[in-house]
Amino acid sequence: MNFDDYLQQVNQQDTLEIHPSWGQGRTTFGGLSAALILHRIEQGLDAGQILRSLNVSFCGPLNTGEPFTLSSHSVRAGKSIAHYQGQTVQQDQVTTLVNACFGRERESDIRVSLPAVECGQPGSGQAMPFIKGLTPEFTQHINFTYVDGGLPFTNSKHNVIRGWMRFNDGERALSNAHLVALIDAWPPTLLQKLKSPAPCASVTWSVEMVTPLSQLPQLPGGSDWLWYEADIRQAHDGYGHTEARIYTANGVLLALSRQLVVVYDKR
Repeated sequence: MNFDDYLQQVNQQDTLEIHPSWGQGRTTFGGLSAALILHRIEQGLDAGQILRSLNVSFCGPLNTGEPFTLSSHSVRAGKSIAHYQGQTVQQDQVTTLVNACFGRERESDIRVSLPAVECGQPGSGQAMPFIKGLTPEFTQHINFTYVDGGLPFTNSKHNVIRGWMRFNDGERALSNAHLVALIDAWPPTLLQKLKSPAPCASVTWSVEMVTPLSQLPQLPGGSDWLWYEADIRQAHDGYGHTEARIYTANGVLLALSRQLVVVYDKR
């Protein structure tokens, strides 16, 4: 099943099961679980409720090949701002918890916009291949190209990742769910600094949506390249703090992303 197939399932049912091809080991790719919860939250919202921020807690593994339930509810909805929460539950344990904030547009005299950045040729750089048994299973569904930074476990001296991303088989218009999944698809920036494979996981993840997708041309979710750039801000004592920016191919800032990552490189 492709990404859009799972979005369709969310529209129709509360109990799902993720195929191992979307896994990281036995665990479901975190970007997929967060995206599915977001998609559930967005059901029934009107067009004026624009996603402003997303906070994700990866509370535990969501195993592939096993059923889980997905639910969401309104926390509080005001005149301008509304807060919603959603979660996945497997074997009576919360695995992924999402808090989403939606805000309606309002008149304001404050307007600060940075100029578009030059991202280069879409799709350029070194492609990260899917190698069964070595790279995570879910990466077979996504195209990555590295323009700057190192591949995981290469003892890289870089503290950055720069590159392009898109789905292999997107059919629907790019949605918030597509964008969230793509942002989380990149390996944690810290992994390039390891000399050999070691366990690593996202603990918390925060995304701020800068440019509403409704302001962009409606292109199929998998056909348009997006530019990704991430920096390690600090790393010590087994934890890393990273920040990322995501742009359209013509340099429009779409989102800001920040993650707390734990790595077990000394055992």
